[in-house]
Amino acid sequence: MMAQLLNMFHRVAGSAAVDKIMADFGITAAAIGGVLAVYFYIYAAMQFPSGVLADYLGPRKTVTFGCLVAGIGSIIFGLAPSLPMLYLGRFLLSLGVAVIFISVLKLQTQWFQSRYFGRITSLMGFVGTAGSLVGATPMALLVILVGWRLSFELMGLLSFVVCLVCWLVIRNRPEDLGLPSPAEIERRELGGISSAPSQDVAATGFRKRLGILLTNKYIWPPFLIGLGSYGTLLVLLGAWGIPYLMQVYSMTRDSAANFMLLMLIGHAAGLVILGFISDRLQRRRLPLIISAFVYLSLWVMLILWNGGKPPVPALYPTCFLMGFFAGVMPLTHASAKEVVPPFISGMALGLVNMSIFFSAAILQIAFGKVLDLGWQGAMLEGSRIYPLAAFQSGFVLVCIGALAYVIGALLLKETGARDIWDKI
Repeated sequence: MMAQLLNMFHRVAGSAAVDKIMADFGITAAAIGGVLAVYFYIYAAMQFPSGVLADYLGPRKTVTFGCLVAGIGSIIFGLAPSLPMLYLGRFLLSLGVAVIFISVLKLQTQWFQSRYFGRITSLMGFVGTAGSLVGATPMALLVILVGWRLSFELMGLLSFVVCLVCWLVIRNRPEDLGLPSPAEIERRELGGISSAPSQDVAATGFRKRLGILLTNKYIWPPFLIGLGSYGTLLVLLGAWGIPYLMQVYSMTRDSAANFMLLMLIGHAAGLVILGFISDRLQRRRLPLIISAFVYLSLWVMLILWNGGKPPVPALYPTCFLMGFFAGVMPLTHASAKEVVPPFISGMALGLVNMSIFFSAAILQIAFGKVLDLGWQGAMLEGSRIYPLAAFQSGFVLVCIGALAYVIGALLLKETGARDIWDKI
């Protein structure tokens, strides 16, 4: 959990120092967008390799090594004398944290019975969001106190501490401590009868598994939902939310970060509540459709209300609800798992995860380019100041991405909150 918290922290921490980094290096919004987007490209590309590493090296070694590399990357990022070194630091940082999520999922499969998997995943998402909370207002305050460089150097040292704790505490399987495995416990509960699914397909080759996955038409709606929900929210959380509030509303850095904090609180609530509602109703499609339309409406409101500048009091519920209705990934992962055979469920979850981070990476860079196109030459302390119209144009771009959320929800196969892969 500590490692996943660190992962989520670095996902959004860059937004607390965007303007400071731009001023220090004299770079454009598109350039800093490219630096921050490295996280999402690397994270997306590493989903399949992370699974391989967790299978072959074990989660303990994979997570420990990941935290070590992330720590080195964070320190290089803070010390970077040039833009190429800034990219190198971000690359190593991203490479390190990219292996954590899948490894934690692997640990869950080894330590918990399958009927608890959903609850543990929701808990992991909730705890991970706490890392994002630390990456918002607390990180902004740290940047104010000690500067962005020392802030990232301190986070690098903290990563080394987490690395050591992971090596000392994590064990790949209960058997490593002389404890019975979840499968053994389940066999005892069933009177010695195993409920494990048939393993007739265990020898299926990688290419055939990949073909089965990619030709399954029911996996693509969850892919679209991931692309248009959390992937679009990260445009604000991961890069442009704080600059938007500071430049359009003349907020201080810590005040702007508080709205990102509120968005993260909403997201944490959505991760738990929306999943609970879906399980209680035993329906996936209806909660996702409602969430998708509300989420898109919030973005449209942000563009149109009061000429694109909603009153400050309205930003509180807007930010909270944006985070809340983007917190559908437990439903999305469940929907993907329930329409594919168990022997490719990991690949399916990896594919859905990839959509989130490719979306975030592409939109962050595109948003920065849109801002640069709308820049009118204003500067403050070495940073570019963008007009409201430029941010509005960027939000229109995000709305187009959020449409994928709506389309995916409408096309989603209703599973009744159970595995139906053998019935479709």
